[in-house]
Amino acid sequence: MDERQHILSSLPGLEGTPVETIAALSRLFNLRQYEKLELCRQGDEADRMWVLGSGQVVVYRLLSTRKNIEIARVSAPALIGFAGTMGVPKRTATLRAEGCIDVLEISAEDIEKLLDGEGPVAAAFRRVLISAVSRQVATTNANIAKLAVALGLAKTELSEEDLIASITLH
Repeated sequence: MDERQHILSSLPGLEGTPVETIAALSRLFNLRQYEKLELCRQGDEADRMWVLGSGQVVVYRLLSTRKNIEIARVSAPALIGFAGTMGVPKRTATLRAEGCIDVLEISAEDIEKLLDGEGPVAAAFRRVLISAVSRQVATTNANIAKLAVALGLAKTELSEEDLIASITLH
């Protein structure tokens, strides 16, 4: 198993995927190593995405006040820079390697072919993408809930009665 296959085999969404499918998928990626380098900058064209195989990437957003703030730290293994696959043509954040990282890089053209394709490799890639989007939505929902509590719009705890009421169809 080469390094690309090793990285992909640990990626959420590929659990239980046959080795042959992971091997075929891995051939679509280029293995790169970066150190303290920006992978992309907010506002750039979304022309590729990455699988973070080792290390950590810091996510920054430039505010309207021109202040650059850290909004997240992503650790391996993770799919990063995938908003372009969701129809977002420009980068919504800057991604910077924190120290030395290993990534698998894939072009937007190859991503489009995979998403339009059929067969086990295309299906495996879609599972990875769905898994990554699901985790990002879950994180966003948790952050919105924290904000709602901080603003006094929600409670930090639910009573047993509130919990049962929320899951009971009326």
